[in-house]
Amino acid sequence: MAKLRSVLVAAATALFGTGLLVTAVAEPASAAVGAIRGAPSGRCVDVPSASKANGTQVKLYDCNGGSNQQWNLTSGRQLRVYAGTKCLEAAGNGTSAGTQVVIGDCAGGANQQWNVISGGTITNALSGLCLDANGGGTANGTAIILWSCNGGANQRWNSTTGGAGCPASGGITYTLNRASAPTADQTDSYNRITEAMNLALTVYNCYLNVSKALSVHYVPSVPTADGNYNGTIRFGAKSTMVQATAMHEIAHTLGVGTYSGWAPRVSGGRWTGGNAINQLRTLDGNPSAVLYGDGAHFWPHGLNQASEATSADEYIRNVRMVAALRQDMGL
Repeated sequence: MAKLRSVLVAAATALFGTGLLVTAVAEPASAAVGAIRGAPSGRCVDVPSASKANGTQVKLYDCNGGSNQQWNLTSGRQLRVYAGTKCLEAAGNGTSAGTQVVIGDCAGGANQQWNVISGGTITNALSGLCLDANGGGTANGTAIILWSCNGGANQRWNSTTGGAGCPASGGITYTLNRASAPTADQTDSYNRITEAMNLALTVYNCYLNVSKALSVHYVPSVPTADGNYNGTIRFGAKSTMVQATAMHEIAHTLGVGTYSGWAPRVSGGRWTGGNAINQLRTLDGNPSAVLYGDGAHFWPHGLNQASEATSADEYIRNVRMVAALRQDMGL
C-alpha cells in the first residue's frame, strides 16, 4: 500500500509542482492540499464567499490561500475542499457541455470523480468533458464549467512543464451500441453501463499505455457479463453494471484468459509468469505471495463484483496486475 501510494504522489506532484499538491490516499482528511490554478490566468478555482452551500458554482479568483481554494485529489479521484467535507462535482449529474461545476456533499458518484491527465487537463469521469474557464475568461468571477475538450488554454490547469497526474496515457475507448428506440429497461441499462465503463476506463487509461476500441452491448439474455479479446463486452444482469465488473471484462479484452499466451502460463492452478508474480509481491509487500489462475481468471486483485473492491486503490492494483500479465504474455 505504501509503495503504491508513493508512486501516485510522485506522479501527481510532477504535474502540479507548486500549484495543486495532491496526495492519493484513501483517507482524504490526511492528504496534503493546494490550489488549482488556471494556466493562462494564474487565478485559482475558488468557492465564492467561502460558501459551503451545496450547489455553489466555483469560479476563478485571485489566489489567496483561503480554505475555499484548497483542494486535494484522493485515490478515489475526488477533488475535496474544506478539509475534505465537500466535493467538486458536475451539477445534477450533467453530461452536456456547459454543465456547471459546483460543490456538494461527497457521495462517490461518477460526477464527483476527476481524471488529471497529461498537459494539465482535468476531465470528469461521468461525461469525459473538461474542466473549463467559461468563454476563455481569465478575470475574477469567471465561471468554471464542463466543456468539450479542445486543447484550449482555458482548459489547462497549473504547470504543464512536465510530468502528468497519471503515470500512463492510455487510449482505450468504447462505443455503447444502443437501440434506436430504447425501452425504459434499455435506457436504465445504458445509463448504468455508461457510468461503469467511464469509471473503469478512467483508471485503465491512467495506469496502462494501451490503445484499443471496444464495442459494448446490453444483451439481457447474457446471465452476467462477458468480454472477448476481439474487443466485445456484453452486459446482461444489472448487478454486473458496476465499475468492478466493467474492469474485469475490459481485462478479458486485453488478453486475460482470452489471449493464446494465457493458458501456457497457468500450471497447477498458479500463474507462472515472473512479471505478474513480482508485481503481486510488490503490491502486497509479501515476497512469498502466490498468484493463482485458471483458464480465464487470476486472483488476488482480479476483481469482478463490487464487493471485491475494498478501496479505490484496489482498482489501481487490478490494472497494475493486468499490465504485468500482458508483459508475461508478450503483449
